Amino acid sequence: MISTWILVLVSYLIYYVYNFYKKVAKYPPGPTPLPLIGNLHQLEAHNTHKQYERWSKVYGPVFTVFFPKPIVIITQLPEIKEALIKKGDTFIDRPQGLISDLSMYVKNGGVISSSGSSWREQRRFALHTLRDFGMGRNVMEEKIMSSVETLFEQLDDSVAAESFDMSWPIALCVGNIINELLLGYHWRADDCEKFVHFKEALDRLFCQMYERKSVMLVQSYPWLKHVPYIGYIGFHELRENIDKLFDFLASEVEEHKKQHDCDSESTDFVGAYLQELKRREHKGESNEDFTERNLVNTLSDFWMAGMETTATTLRWAIILLITHQDVQKKMQREIDDVVGRDRRPTMADKMNMPYTSAVVMEIQRKGNIVTFNIPRCPSADTEIGGHSIPAGTTVLPQITSVLDGPESFDDPDCFDPTRFLESDGKTFNKTVMDRLVPFGLGKRQCAGEPLARMELFLILVSLMQRYSFDVPKGGSLPDLTPVFGATQNPLPYECKVALRA
Repeated sequence: MISTWILVLVSYLIYYVYNFYKKVAKYPPGPTPLPLIGNLHQLEAHNTHKQYERWSKVYGPVFTVFFPKPIVIITQLPEIKEALIKKGDTFIDRPQGLISDLSMYVKNGGVISSSGSSWREQRRFALHTLRDFGMGRNVMEEKIMSSVETLFEQLDDSVAAESFDMSWPIALCVGNIINELLLGYHWRADDCEKFVHFKEALDRLFCQMYERKSVMLVQSYPWLKHVPYIGYIGFHELRENIDKLFDFLASEVEEHKKQHDCDSESTDFVGAYLQELKRREHKGESNEDFTERNLVNTLSDFWMAGMETTATTLRWAIILLITHQDVQKKMQREIDDVVGRDRRPTMADKMNMPYTSAVVMEIQRKGNIVTFNIPRCPSADTEIGGHSIPAGTTVLPQITSVLDGPESFDDPDCFDPTRFLESDGKTFNKTVMDRLVPFGLGKRQCAGEPLARMELFLILVSLMQRYSFDVPKGGSLPDLTPVFGATQNPLPYECKVALRA
C-alpha cells in the first residue's frame, strides 16, 4: 500500500515538473527556474534592476524571470517602443493581482494600477482638469513659485549653519505644490506635522514593497496571505500602511465637502471632482467608475507618483551639482545672463537657456530614480523582439536600463549635460533627447509629466539663482551610490548653503 502511494506521488511530481517546464518554454528564454519557487533563489533583494541588466547581457533585451509567476523583462529602447508605442493598444492594461490590489481603495480604482473603462474615465478627467488649472501655463507657475517661497524661508535660515540637510525642505516644497493642486491648501514650514506623518508612511510602504521577496510569493500564490507571518509581511502589513494613506485622504475629502460650494468655480482637483459628481447626479449620468471612493484612490496615486519622483530628482540635482561645481557655475552664469537676479524665473525663459535645460535632462538621466516601471499586461498573444508573449503575462519595461545603458548613451556613468547639445552649445541633439524617457512611453505615459517638468525647471533655476551649494567645511564630496527602493534615493547628505554674492 505504501509503495503504491509512493508511486502515485512520484508520478504526480514527474507530471508537475514536466508541465512546469512545458509552460516555461512558452516564454522568452531566461535564467532556468525551479518548480514552485521559480528564480526566487537567484533574486538579489537589493539593486534588482541591475541584476536584470546583467541577465539582459546573457539572454537578450527580452527575457523571462519567474518570481515564481512569469515576468517578461524588456531592457532596450527599440523593444520597449515596439511594445508600448507600436503595439500600445495591446499593452495598455495593467496586470491584476494582490500587488495591484494593495494600491486600490476601490476595485480597479485610480489611474496607476487600473485598466479598462475605469482607467480611461479617471485619466481623461484628470488630464482635462489639470489643463483647466493651467498645467503648462502661468497659473501653475504661480502655484510652484508660492511653494518655492516657503523653501526660501527655510534655506535663508540655514545659510549661517555649517551644514544643512536639503531633504525635508525639498520634500515639503514638492508636497505643497501637489497638495495645493489636489486639496487647495499650503503647509507652513513650522506647521506641517500632518505632512511629515504622511511622507513617513509613504516611505515605509515603498521600502516594504520593493525589498521583500514575500511580496512576490504572495502575488504568485494568493493563498499565502492567509499563512501566519509570510502573509503579514507579504501583504497585510503593507495594506495597513497604505490604509493610513487612504484614511488621511478620505478625511481630506470629507473636510472638503463641508466647505465646498458646487456652484462656484473649483480651484483644486477635489473640488472639481465633487462638482463633476454633482453634475452627473443631476443629469442622471451616475457611473460606477466615477465615485468618491475612486476620488480617494486617484488622489493617492497622484500623491505617491508625483511627490516621491520629483522630490527625489531634486535631491539628486543638489548632490550632483555639489559634485560638479563647474556645471553649477556654468548654469548660474546662464541664469544670470537670461533671468538676472532681480526677477523670478518663468517657463518662458527656458527656450533661452539651453545649457540649464540640458542640466535638468542629465540630472533626470543620471538620477534614474524609478527602479521598476509599472508593469503592463498584453490583452492578446503577441511578439516583442521576435519572442512570443502569451496574453495576460506581466511585462516589465525597464526604463532604468535605457537611461544608464551604453546602447543609448555614450559613457553613461559620466555626468555630462552637453551630451544633449550640439557642438554649438545652443542646439539640442534630437537623437540623444529621444532616448531620454524618464516619464515612460505610450498611452500610459505619466499623466503628471507637464507638472513635473515645470517643477524641476522652476525650482532648480530658483535655487541656483539665489544660492550656491558646496561641501561643508572639512567635509567630503557626496557618495553617489544610490539607495535601492521604489525610487533610487541618494544617501543622506548635508551640504553648505550660501546666498550668492
